[in-house]
Amino acid sequence: MSGYGSIRAVRNAITETLTAEGREPSAYNIAGIARDAFTARSGGGYSLSLDAEVWRAAVDKHRRPFGLGDLVRVQVTTKTGHTETHYGKIAQFRRANGGMYRGRPVKPHSVYVELDHHTSGWLCPLTEVTPALDDFEITREWSKVHEGCLSLDSAYRCLRCGTFSYKSARVMAVHKVSGQRVRLCEECFNNDELGRLGHQVMFYERNSRQTITELTENPELITEPACDSSYEKSDGEAYREWADAFPWMVPVKAAELYAAWKEQARASAAA
Repeated sequence: MSGYGSIRAVRNAITETLTAEGREPSAYNIAGIARDAFTARSGGGYSLSLDAEVWRAAVDKHRRPFGLGDLVRVQVTTKTGHTETHYGKIAQFRRANGGMYRGRPVKPHSVYVELDHHTSGWLCPLTEVTPALDDFEITREWSKVHEGCLSLDSAYRCLRCGTFSYKSARVMAVHKVSGQRVRLCEECFNNDELGRLGHQVMFYERNSRQTITELTENPELITEPACDSSYEKSDGEAYREWADAFPWMVPVKAAELYAAWKEQARASAAA
């Protein structure tokens, strides 16, 4: 960033830079960043301070505070003692004693989050709440949104309305931890879609609890030999198929053993 002729160009440059850094621009006060990180040049236009610390301070300062209705991520402990990642919207701000504030609090202690896949909402300190946008990478670059598409027109349709409207996807949201993704048109894309994608990952993890426990306690199970019969699968084959489908859930030790097993299998095939 060197020189820009208008405030619109400045805002576009800030949006592009935030996106390049893996940040979601809607979570920031763009005008505030422009005010703190850009200066007017003699002769017209604006320039960005060359000091990286100035840019970083402006970005950190102008991250929007939590507000009612914001989509956030919370860690929920179920009745069975398991911890799950849930997404929901902030419904109330609470005091340390659980009471509600009058008016908009400057530094609220706790939040009450309405959850879609839980029997009730979730009350927790504000320090235990994470903006949902932090969990997702959002891109609108056509080549990235449609990369790998094998359809005749080489374009993915919107997941929600594409089956009857033939709309091409314009936005792709990727869950950073799992790599699960959704492609949508601009009209169908909203924060609720991020919650749906996050909960899809949560249900995958919920349904895999037994497998995760088994491989945590006995990680060597993932390297058991294949079954001699082509009509049956050994436990090892089943664990490996699961690991290929959900690599982010494989326990660390089992993942290490599986990586070594694959390397040995490749070496044997090449010999």
